[in-house]
Amino acid sequence: MARYRVAVLGGTFDRLHVGHAALLATAFRVGRTVAIGVTTPAYLARHPKPGRRAIQSYATRRRALARWLSAHYPARRYRLAPLRDTFGRSVEDGVDVLVVSADTIAGGRAVNEERTRRGRPRVPIVVVPLVLADDLEPVSSRRIRAREIDRSGRRIAPIAVGLAAGAPDRAGARGALRAVFPRVRLTLLPESPSRQRLPPGLHARRAAAAAQRGRALGVGVVATGPGRWLVAVRTPRVELVPRRVAGDLGTGLRRLLTPSLGREGF
Repeated sequence: MARYRVAVLGGTFDRLHVGHAALLATAFRVGRTVAIGVTTPAYLARHPKPGRRAIQSYATRRRALARWLSAHYPARRYRLAPLRDTFGRSVEDGVDVLVVSADTIAGGRAVNEERTRRGRPRVPIVVVPLVLADDLEPVSSRRIRAREIDRSGRRIAPIAVGLAAGAPDRAGARGALRAVFPRVRLTLLPESPSRQRLPPGLHARRAAAAAQRGRALGVGVVATGPGRWLVAVRTPRVELVPRRVAGDLGTGLRRLLTPSLGREGF
């Protein structure tokens, strides 16, 4: 149930992607009406972004966003407005909650500081976690423009992946990694016998760390019984909690590395 009358968010919305979808879904969950600021060329000129020349035009971005909203929230109330400066309408009356992503929390706080300066009440801030791509790096328009990933979070560019797994498990894990990353540069590491006495979770984490060393992604697979495994995945900056996989290792690993919001609509 919506908790606030008007939820406000803003962004460039270049090449609408699963991260945008998560932001919008949260806004519609907490607000009965959603007001969305879309950055204009004037805003982008004052706040340059990497690959700025490749950013779609304001008209293209606004049209794509309007189509998405009409398709996914046909019965909901929303407003689209040009965002020409840092705050737009977020500092005006009639705002009940701000919705921001995890990497724009500072912007939300700045809005509240400006509201205080103007004598208006501060409003709650709802923070939406970043959506991770297959490679565990956040989905972003910048990465899509650079053709590292697609709008669903699927990795497009080549990626170096290390896999540490026992001999019986390598074929299934290797097939899954090649299905998720069509341009994978895969390095196979043997399972270390010295780790057999470690708890399975710690064993999998250390295997993933060893596999990741010098690579973009590391995967550690530890068998815990017939048809059961613990799988740890990490990058230089992100480490997932080891996950249990049962049944088919390849299927389980593919699901683990698939963006949580799915591919639909992109």
